[in-house]
Amino acid sequence: MDHDQSERARELHRTLEFIGLRAQATTVGLLQLCAELVNAGVLGNEAIERIKEAIFREIAVTHSRGYNRAEFEQTLRQRLDSIFPRAADGHRASRVGSAAEMEAVLERKTQEPGANG
Repeated sequence: MDHDQSERARELHRTLEFIGLRAQATTVGLLQLCAELVNAGVLGNEAIERIKEAIFREIAVTHSRGYNRAEFEQTLRQRLDSIFPRAADGHRASRVGSAAEMEAVLERKTQEPGANG
């Protein structure tokens, strides 16, 4: 990156920090962008699946080992499926649920006999 590109990148970073654009806001923007592109016929189910898979891999690789891994991955996939649009109608697949609900499910699974995180 040359000096001008680097300076523009730093300025963009400072601007994003100043306006408070963080991960949640970026995720909401990504979801809206995906919905718009699906509705416009630009993205199909295969592209949405590749986006979800990239996010899944990133989250799974950085997830702590405190919970049953298989259960965590299954729940994560269900959550990702529920928040991303489907190409058929451009709407979310189902209700997402709260973070507390996800934590409760995962916590129950770690307390089951034979659960090995």
